[in-house]
Amino acid sequence: MKRPDPHRWLVSYADFMTLLCVFFIMLYAIELLDDEEGAAARSRLQTLFTALDDAFVPDPPVPVLPVAEGSGLLPLITDLRQVAQIIPETDDITVDGSADWISVSLNADLLFASGETEIRDEALPLLQRIAAELRQYPFPLNVQGHADDAPSRGRTNWELSSLRAASVVQNLALYGVAPQRMAAVGLSYYHPLVAAETAEARRKNRRVVIYMTQNTDESLWTRPSAEN
Repeated sequence: MKRPDPHRWLVSYADFMTLLCVFFIMLYAIELLDDEEGAAARSRLQTLFTALDDAFVPDPPVPVLPVAEGSGLLPLITDLRQVAQIIPETDDITVDGSADWISVSLNADLLFASGETEIRDEALPLLQRIAAELRQYPFPLNVQGHADDAPSRGRTNWELSSLRAASVVQNLALYGVAPQRMAAVGLSYYHPLVAAETAEARRKNRRVVIYMTQNTDESLWTRPSAEN
């Protein structure tokens, strides 16, 4: 009769130690994430592994900044201009506004490949930085897509501008901006920045503009200025 192996316990012990090692490696990896990266990772995992349900839609944040009095949204404008400086010597990002509203205009070529509606991987850190600033405020966000007047491959300019605006909205939501605050609007090529038929004018006209207004009584698609 074969006697039991007295060292069988080592197999279970080795398995336990392996799992314990993996657990501590995961803890260490989580520790390396900052708050913004952790929030983005949790949001992306939640999107992948859960159904879209009202129970999983985050509530708009409670305002923690004194936006109702004093300088209003002016500190946010300053912060967003600092974010824009991560892309030096370029006019691809324009930040404007007042105490009651802000506007962030992003050149479409910075965010998308030609004719595409999925945001470039290299542009995601910029959107993450913008989302980190915007998610602190509870006010409505209106994301407007603008195309140029050149024909688009496989889709109309209405569709292209709308899908690009929706793509920005979806990524802002992944980075922690409450989705019920946002609306995506496609304006095709009917609101150009530069009324000229040149390559440079078309480049400037292709853009996505993020508006936020402190006046929650206004509709999400109200534009604070006719120039934009």
